[in-house]
Parts: sequence; C-alpha cells; structure tokens
Amino acid sequence: MNEFNNMEFMAKTTLYTGSGSLKFLKDAIAKYGWEGNILFVTDKGIEGAGILRKVIDSLPGIQEKSKTFNDVKPNPSVTATNAIYEKHKDDGIQNIIAVGGGSVIDTAKALAVLFTNGGSIDDYFGFDLYSNEPLPVFAVATTVGTGSEGGHATVITVDNSDLKTKQLVFGEALFPKAAILDGELLLGMPGSLVSSTGMDALTHAIEGYVSRNGSIVTDALNLHAVRVIGEAILEASSDTTNISAMNRMIQASTTTGIGMSNGGLGLVHGISHAIGAQYDAPHGIVNAILLPYVLEYNWIANPKKFADIAQALRVNTWGMSVEDAAKAGVKRVKELTNEVGIPAKLSEIGVSEDSIEILTDIAFNDELYMGANPRRATRKDIKDILTKAIGSNRSNEQLSSDKEKVAVGSAN
Repeated sequence: MNEFNNMEFMAKTTLYTGSGSLKFLKDAIAKYGWEGNILFVTDKGIEGAGILRKVIDSLPGIQEKSKTFNDVKPNPSVTATNAIYEKHKDDGIQNIIAVGGGSVIDTAKALAVLFTNGGSIDDYFGFDLYSNEPLPVFAVATTVGTGSEGGHATVITVDNSDLKTKQLVFGEALFPKAAILDGELLLGMPGSLVSSTGMDALTHAIEGYVSRNGSIVTDALNLHAVRVIGEAILEASSDTTNISAMNRMIQASTTTGIGMSNGGLGLVHGISHAIGAQYDAPHGIVNAILLPYVLEYNWIANPKKFADIAQALRVNTWGMSVEDAAKAGVKRVKELTNEVGIPAKLSEIGVSEDSIEILTDIAFNDELYMGANPRRATRKDIKDILTKAIGSNRSNEQLSSDKEKVAVGSAN
C-alpha cells in the first residue's frame, strides 16, 4: 500500500445509481438552476438507440430551451471540439448534459471550459489553466468503461500539429455536478461494446491499483472495482439484458474512475494514448490488447499487489508463493481478454510495426503515465512491449495461409 503518499483526494460528483435512476436528473440540474439553454452532447449511435430521447423525456418542459449536438466522434480532437464551440457559442448555453461514453463526456467537459473562457481547447492543456468557472456538466453514462463521469479531466487529441498526441485538461471544476448510472439505459447494447468498455474499466482499476501515486483510499476503490468487473463482465457481455450485471459494471466503472482520477494510471495508457492519437483507434480495445503485455512487464515491481489482483479475479492462489500468485493474476487477465472477444494483437486493428519508433517516443515522453507506472520503463522496454503486442502482419498472413493448408489437407 502507498500509505506514505501525500495526496489530495477529490470526489465531487453526486452519483445516482441503480435501475431507474434517470428520474433524479431533473432534481440534480435544478440545484444549479435552469437559467439559459441546455446543450445535450451525444453521438448518433446513442441518439439512434433512443437513449437521448429517454433523457429528454425525463426533463419535462426542457424541449423549448434545449439544443443538441449529436455527432461526437471517438477520440475528440482540438479541431472538432473547437468547431462545436463555434457552432453553439451564441446559443446562451448555461448547462451541458452529456449522454454517452468517454468521448461524449470528455467533449462536454471541454465545451464547458470554452463556453466561459473562449479561445481554443489547447489553450487549457494542463492543470486549472482556465480563468472562469466552466459551465456545469451533468453526465448520463451509456457505457461501462469510461470513468470520465467521476473524474476531473478531459482527454483531447492534438490534430493541429505535425505530431498527433493526446493531451489532458484538468480542473477541479471539471468534475460533473452529477452522474446518472442507470443500468436500464444500457440494456440491449452490443455485447462487443460491453467487452471493450468493460475491459477499459478493468484497465483503469488495475493500473490505478498498482500506481505509484495511489493510496489506501484509491486502492480500496480500484481493487474492489477489479473484483466486481471480474465477477460481472462475462455475464454482462454475453447477455446485455442482464440488469444486475449491467448495473454492477457501470457502477464499478465509475468507482475506478474516481480511483484513477486520484491515483493515476500507467504504461498501458501511455502507449494507448499514443496509438489512439496516431490511428484514431478505439481506446477500450487498445487498452484491452495492451493490458496483458504491460502486466507481464510490470508484475515484478510489486508482486504483492499483483497477487491481490489474482485473488480479486477469483484465481485460487492457495499454496502459491506471492510471485506465482502474481503471475497467475497476469495469466487470468490474458484469459479474460480472450474470453470476452478482444483481439490478441494490435496488428488485428491496423497498428503497424512501422510505427513502433514514433509510438515509443510519444509514450516514453508522457511523464503523466510513466511516472505513475510501478516499474520505470526505458525506451527499449516500451519498444519490446509494442513489438510483442503488435505482432507481425506478415506472420498473421502466414498463419492464415497455414490454417487454410491444414484445412485442405484434412478435407482431402
């Protein structure tokens, strides 16, 4: 445990949990006043699934004073965020309701800063660099993986420079005022989305638990989230009408969102953000693919905590040494990734060996994650992890060819 770390623990979002908790959104907004217009921020998938309509219908009388932006893309960028601000800056927006996952909630937070401070969102990369209080943001979470609804940061892709990277805007005022964690809103979502966002949450929980910057408080949140996700993710991804599993997953995601916001993350996120910026790749899937490879590298830095992770994931560690239990935990994470259908290699989602050098450079220079990682990684370490995690496209093609030959031979 990191009982000697000095830290300021912040958790400033009011959480409304359980089936039907959407009904509390109206009262949550009322605490901050209904003056001016409300901007709903969402994406076309959420709108098409009817979730946005449910949220609007839960707020009688809001229709005439609301605006909607419904086209948030994954991995929100400087250019896209600034464009949304320009479109709505004269609409008298006083509150923002984010209905969606991490990209939607991050976009809403960025807009909250811009509506009261102006300029470009990249003016605010860093800690508390805005002068004026951002607008209130209310988050209705629609995935089981972001954690952004319980945190005070927004992640934005820098697409207006020669080198694409992901940067963060931090601020105490960026905690959403309230978050709705209503499992009923998630029923029937694609199982693949539960898998990718659920593994994203597991990544947050594990990296947060082994972070150098954690404490007993964050350890409690993150390790419990590991336990709940480990128990619920297979049920949830295989049957997304399982209301109990969906409620457990979304609440665990927010639990670790609070934990990681206060204790930090590690090398998975350092590499993942580099890949997300360069390839516009889905964050949860990239995290899930990287996680076993990074854990194989990290476990020796804190075997006891990795043994705790094994036990939280229901591995029978009776009679094992701490070291063997730690390795068993890493093995279980790898198995779980496979069981929920995550690809084994980054090459399967288009990441090329040709980009290893640039990805290594970006990750190595991202001190936010390098500093919190339990094992201090060198450039060579990161390069080796990427080489293993990407695999060879040529090898994959050869493997497919070999499988076809075996199939033909068997048939003959």
